Amino acid sequence: MAIAMKVTVSPERISLGPGESADVEVTVQNASQVVEHFAAQVVGLPSADLVRCEPDVVKLRPKEIGTLRMQVSVPERGGMVAGPYILGLVVKSPYSKEVSRCEELPLDVRPAPALTMNVQPEVANGGKVGNYVVNLANEGNMPMAVTLSGNDPENRVGFKFAPREIRLEPGMVAGSQVTVNSDQPLTGQEKRRSATLRANAGETVVEKPVSFVQRPKIRGGWMKFGALAAGLAVLGGATVGGALLLRDIKGDQTVAANNNPAAQQVPQPQPNPQPNPQQPPPQQSGQPNPSSAAPQQPPNSQAPPPAPPGPSGAPAPVPVTTTIDFEQNPTTGQPAEGNVSIPPNHYAEKGLTMAALPDRGPIECKNAKQLWIRINQPNPNSTVPVAGAGLYLTTGIPTEIRDCNIVPIRMTFAKPTTAVNVYFTGVQGTKYTATMVFADGTQQAVEGTATKIGERVPIPFQVPQGGQPIREVIFGLSPSVAPDRGGKTNVLLKGVGFTSIP
Repeated sequence: MAIAMKVTVSPERISLGPGESADVEVTVQNASQVVEHFAAQVVGLPSADLVRCEPDVVKLRPKEIGTLRMQVSVPERGGMVAGPYILGLVVKSPYSKEVSRCEELPLDVRPAPALTMNVQPEVANGGKVGNYVVNLANEGNMPMAVTLSGNDPENRVGFKFAPREIRLEPGMVAGSQVTVNSDQPLTGQEKRRSATLRANAGETVVEKPVSFVQRPKIRGGWMKFGALAAGLAVLGGATVGGALLLRDIKGDQTVAANNNPAAQQVPQPQPNPQPNPQQPPPQQSGQPNPSSAAPQQPPNSQAPPPAPPGPSGAPAPVPVTTTIDFEQNPTTGQPAEGNVSIPPNHYAEKGLTMAALPDRGPIECKNAKQLWIRINQPNPNSTVPVAGAGLYLTTGIPTEIRDCNIVPIRMTFAKPTTAVNVYFTGVQGTKYTATMVFADGTQQAVEGTATKIGERVPIPFQVPQGGQPIREVIFGLSPSVAPDRGGKTNVLLKGVGFTSIP
């Protein structure tokens, strides 16, 4: 069948950076013997929204020529890595499927590196050692090999990074543990040291200022130290002076006794026996024995129930009033059904809503917005790293339960909370972090390490007296752990316990 049109594209090649657009003209000649309608579209871009065409359809009589004006864009972030692409520019009739033609349009996406760095906390407190967490995000369109370093103007601070070098694919987020050390002041006021943490990726450099506040070994300053020394000197002088005075008195008494024989017959008073420190002092009449008194309890108070012990090497959970076991159906209390998707409000009646956070995971898991209850039974012949994990809650792509079980999960409480236990499992040695988000917006990260697959490990947190209550908890891999879609670093939540403010 003869081609029913002739198509010309101008320009023949385009080059764009992130967020940029290019105008493309498509000239169409109706080569058929009948009136035809023609429309154009572009294939090869991550979204149809990146192309605009005017007019939508052009109507041409036989041999007539028309023009379709298109605007082709590259997304500002994500979707297209720097490099060459071949776009397909398709011109076809919306009414006749056999009338269609495709022309190639080469596209060069220019490199645009973009690196961001966040440091928590900005001010570290300690003695000789302080700790920070550096979070790096590659928001550009090209891979980056990042090297971390640090310096201070006094050249008195040492820096240790774990890891020091990180490779970030476009859209990837990773972290590093930073330990600083410096000579601790002996006494005086707290010593504030200024430093700079630097992330270097070729010509891209990002810096963040931090502070390290060191407490002195002897608190209270030189005055307290001097007072202590003076006190010791006075005590020492009194002791020596008293000994000398006692020696002189005894000498005088000896001389007097030798000169007066009658005085030698006077009986000397016997010293009172010293009490035995291992025996209680004699009880006086009308006073109770303190050792037999029961400890006083506040009125109308009950001690919280003892928390069950954690697994070997893990901290014990804190006492809580509500516990949600993801291995159980929240309505019936029976074992949950495995390998099923659940909505964010699945546990709403118990005061908890949940959501997957694909924007905090790898770029290839940007669609992992679904919550899943998965099951992996023990199997000695299985090569799956999470075999034996049992029932657990995780994330994934809506159409594929096994893919992208690695993005973080946000747990939001219906009421402000004062105590939390996050229960998880994982491949032995894998580190996870539960980030407590407080009512005032501040955060605190608490890390836990998986003991063995299938074993519930708690990450406990108790709000200190007068502290801000917890609004939500974000659970995921620790910043130092690189996500692995092969299963070794899956997010496997077993449950959560909490105490809400009435």
